[in-house]
Amino acid sequence: MRVLHLLDHSLPQYSGYSFRSRYILRGLKSMGAEVAVVTSARHGAASGDEEVFDGIRHFRTARPSRLWSRMQLKIPFWKERIMTAAMARRLEEVARSFQPDLIHAHSPFFNGQAAVTVGRRMGIPVVYEIRAFWEDDAVDKGKITEDGFVYRQVRRLESEVTRAADAVVCICEGLRKDLVSRGLPPAKITVVKNGVEPDTFEPRPKPTDLEERYGFKGKRVLAFIGSFFFYEGLTDLVRAVDRLRRERNDFALLLVGSGEDTPNVEALVRELGLEDVVRLTGRVPHEEVQDHYALGDFFIYPRRSKRLTEKVTPLKPLEAMAMERCTLGSDVGGIRELFEECGVGETFRAGDFEDLHRLLNRALDRSDGALREEGREGREAVQKIRTWDRTLQPVKTLYESLLGSAITEDRPEVSVG
Repeated sequence: MRVLHLLDHSLPQYSGYSFRSRYILRGLKSMGAEVAVVTSARHGAASGDEEVFDGIRHFRTARPSRLWSRMQLKIPFWKERIMTAAMARRLEEVARSFQPDLIHAHSPFFNGQAAVTVGRRMGIPVVYEIRAFWEDDAVDKGKITEDGFVYRQVRRLESEVTRAADAVVCICEGLRKDLVSRGLPPAKITVVKNGVEPDTFEPRPKPTDLEERYGFKGKRVLAFIGSFFFYEGLTDLVRAVDRLRRERNDFALLLVGSGEDTPNVEALVRELGLEDVVRLTGRVPHEEVQDHYALGDFFIYPRRSKRLTEKVTPLKPLEAMAMERCTLGSDVGGIRELFEECGVGETFRAGDFEDLHRLLNRALDRSDGALREEGREGREAVQKIRTWDRTLQPVKTLYESLLGSAITEDRPEVSVG
């Protein structure tokens, strides 16, 4: 079975989106599927570029040289329409050579539009995967308002894509329920949850070199690894740590990653004089990520309550669980769904500063034995229900139902490009 995936971006760009994509592609390949990737113009590449990751070919879409004039810029979605048209052309070019059995397009909805266009033209089934709703992410970034024209239009366009696709995949129950509330038949939706490769994220001792580098010797380490989006609530965490350090000096805060909220977090750390307590590493080399997980005692996800966070489950807590690290987070729907399923993790009331402060204090008072026990329970849960070979079974079944053939069906090799 050949499957052509359409992604917004991929490796070597590091993001939760890229790594979910990578694990899906590797998992399907290990099941016997032949997979290839087309990335959108938003990935950024020269025309005709091709890269190989994990033995999988990634075909890039060039960014159109001229997207708009000043007059056209005022037309809603003009830039997106031009870029989507370029993506559809590239997708069809690759599909004509690769000869896929189906196309699997991943968020955002622009990708779904391009895939449906090409799929209908070529008579190929289209699966559209939703990882988050574009409009909710745009609200958090301040690009649009929830009651505005653009929000309503994007929501309508997303719903149109789900109706036009042959099948819809989403990553959690929160998104599935939202799609059903829009009138999408439940039978058309397959939930393919985030997972972990437990052999990649294995428990390991604390790295003494990093402890010395960051000055963490003898301290409990609260940690966050991920993208610094506004909705992650990292400035709320820094303020809670400021209060906590007035009461105790047996801990430190490790913040690994970067993003749009980085300047605000850095400025707040300076303003509060927390440079001796908080370490901001920026992005670290990929090969050092596991060591930074091993450095933390608790991984905290203080997400704010937004439509996006109430509906979408994050990937990073699963990686921390696989590393036998304790997890803490706000009680937004996405984190609550994940913690309840895995049976580990403590929550505080989202937006409640006092409750966050109490949670951190309680966590830091826990015994080493209690930490080890919860860590073991978290890894056992991940190994039992959230490895990629388990979470990808529904998408394998979906592909086979759409095509009426086993995913391991052999076909002759073809060249592309």
